[in-house]
Amino acid sequence: MTNLVTSEAAHVDPSNLPVIDHLDFLTRVLLPGEATGGSFSVVEQRARLGCMTPRHLHGRESETFIVLDGALEGWCEGDTTLVQAGTVLHLPAGREHAFRVASGSAHFYNVISPAGFETFFPATGRPVVQTFDGELPVPGPVPPEAAAVLQGVLASLGCELLGMPPFPVG
Repeated sequence: MTNLVTSEAAHVDPSNLPVIDHLDFLTRVLLPGEATGGSFSVVEQRARLGCMTPRHLHGRESETFIVLDGALEGWCEGDTTLVQAGTVLHLPAGREHAFRVASGSAHFYNVISPAGFETFFPATGRPVVQTFDGELPVPGPVPPEAAAVLQGVLASLGCELLGMPPFPVG
């Protein structure tokens, strides 16, 4: 069982964290579950228009997106919501959902509760040698061999891919 209480304060200097290209999103795990007693994690991401996730379902985690710059479009079981800088989008556990960058670029935090899913990003992304605020990757399709790896890691985390993104491409 995860200990949901931690007695240690946590301070994070994001400039010291590794930067990962995860499906063309620049990603860094700001606060892993170990720092919160497993109660939540915080992931920071930046991406260009055209970056999106497939439809998927988390068996236990909710995702809350805090948009710092740009806009995201969230999709949850057929309903879409546009969220812009200064607003928040919550996608609950147990509900099919997806999201995409809906502006030229976007910068946002993803608060994942409970923690654990943040391990997905370093497990399936690739480290890059650049600063987090550097050039954004150009979005492209996920190669078939990468999709198989993604599905394997997702299954181990109690998450499943349910289909193509529900958004228009481009």
